[in-house]
Amino acid sequence: MERRELILAAGAGFRLVNAAQRPRPILVTVRALFDQGAHGGKGLTDRELSLFKTYQERARREYAVSGIHFQVEFVNGAYLRQQGYSEVPDKFLARRAINLFVTDTLGYDIDVDRTGGCSMGPRPWHGRFPGSRFYQTFLGLADASEGTLPHEYAHHFTLDTRRNPSLARNFWADLRNNYWLWLQRHGMAIYAFRACATAEWARLE
Repeated sequence: MERRELILAAGAGFRLVNAAQRPRPILVTVRALFDQGAHGGKGLTDRELSLFKTYQERARREYAVSGIHFQVEFVNGAYLRQQGYSEVPDKFLARRAINLFVTDTLGYDIDVDRTGGCSMGPRPWHGRFPGSRFYQTFLGLADASEGTLPHEYAHHFTLDTRRNPSLARNFWADLRNNYWLWLQRHGMAIYAFRACATAEWARLE
């Protein structure tokens, strides 16, 4: 690692992981909602379900470095309600979980940049968009890559989704989180991700 990268990493509060330094594990509850409305109501294909599990497994391996583990609950039959905007009906959502809606392709009102992912936290009613009490992530498998799901989890783990940032702040959060994810993939525990220990959907094991 170059000197500049070491300086930046030190500012992030990372630590090389060894057996003596492993932090106390944090267990994060994820509620995976599989879109029954995908493909004209046929639901997700076996290939898409397998692809999601591959992405979740990658996230599991990466965040284990920082002592973050996942408890994933699988829910079939969820769907997006369309009424000028897209929303998951409250009956599928849980307060003490990251509600991860998995579909084939996300609408432009959720994923305007076609990144395959979007995350948000509780928010008040704004204009024509309703408020929500829940933490949510949307994953569109057609546009997502292997790094999309870890990136979206990072917004929750750094508590970005507790705030309502401007476009500029969100841009810098994206850059910061991607850099920390890169460090984590190279074996460095990112203690900034462990801020999620205070979230209602996480607990210390």
